[in-house]
Amino acid sequence: MNIGFMLEYSLGHTTHAENLKRVVDMDATVVPTYVDLPFNNTPGFWSKLPVVKSNWSIRASLGAYMALRPIARKLDACLFHTQVTSLFSAGLMRKLPSVISLDATPMQYDELGKYYGHVPSGNSQLEQLKQRLNIRAFKAARKIVTWSEWTKQSLVDNYSVAPEKITVIPPGIDTEKWKLPEPVQDPSRPIHLLFVGGDFERKGGMLLLEAFANVVKSTNVHLHIVTKTEGVGDGMPGVSVYRNVGPNSDKLLELFTLADIFVFPTLADCLPLAVLEALASGRPIITTDVGALPEAVTHGETGLVVPVHNPAALADAIRTLAINSELRVKMGRRARAVALQNFDARTNYQRLVDVVKSVV
Repeated sequence: MNIGFMLEYSLGHTTHAENLKRVVDMDATVVPTYVDLPFNNTPGFWSKLPVVKSNWSIRASLGAYMALRPIARKLDACLFHTQVTSLFSAGLMRKLPSVISLDATPMQYDELGKYYGHVPSGNSQLEQLKQRLNIRAFKAARKIVTWSEWTKQSLVDNYSVAPEKITVIPPGIDTEKWKLPEPVQDPSRPIHLLFVGGDFERKGGMLLLEAFANVVKSTNVHLHIVTKTEGVGDGMPGVSVYRNVGPNSDKLLELFTLADIFVFPTLADCLPLAVLEALASGRPIITTDVGALPEAVTHGETGLVVPVHNPAALADAIRTLAINSELRVKMGRRARAVALQNFDARTNYQRLVDVVKSVV
């Protein structure tokens, strides 16, 4: 089958796209055509035009349409990830069997948007146009894949998509690569906490520093921070900061191996891959009740889920796991089992490809 893949390259979607390509390239029944749509440095002179340059939805949708239109007749099916890439291609999608996959609906993104630097226009006519374009694209797609039940419910409630049209398939992690030894249980060593978040503030890094400053006074803990943000955590007692650590890199795996607990008190997220990596590595997780995170991390089973914007609750959760090695081990083993069951890359990305094949 000749299948086109219109792929958004921004934030965690970059890792998602690369993981998907690895599985597609192993499928002998698929001849793929990849159209990569990077958020930064979008290719083409048209992407530099004033209105286009400042609007990601226009850039991504126009880029996908311009690439797809001349080759649509040669394809058997097409996958758009995310829906941002599909808005101008509804006409093509009515003839070319297509699937849209997404991590969050536009309405959900608007709700979380202030943390991403995204502010709804406030122009009612423009917002109505955006709503119509999204509904048109969702209607033109033969099937829709969401990363979570949270997103599926928004499609049903806010965009009138029939539930039977939607398949929930989370993103996947290379569970073999993330198969790590269990942490060393040595009462004489500090409990190592790991935080990974490129956007330090949005991922709850400032709240974590506040909570950690409280915990470290009475508990033997050490915090490791992986971030791209400059000037945070440097020089604080019991804190080590690492920058320029790439996804899936040896250094990142080394830090996960050292870690006893993965702490991720994010303020705004959908279903971040870093949490899925922590599950696969067999580390108990402390996170917030944001987006689809409660679907990935079960409170009291694979970790602790605390309210967002609550450094006191975060500090209590850190203390609870730091002083209870038996609970950490139990949660870590369950986390690994959940990752194998729900978030294995080979399984989930093949399921996604199979959904695309099914519309041909």
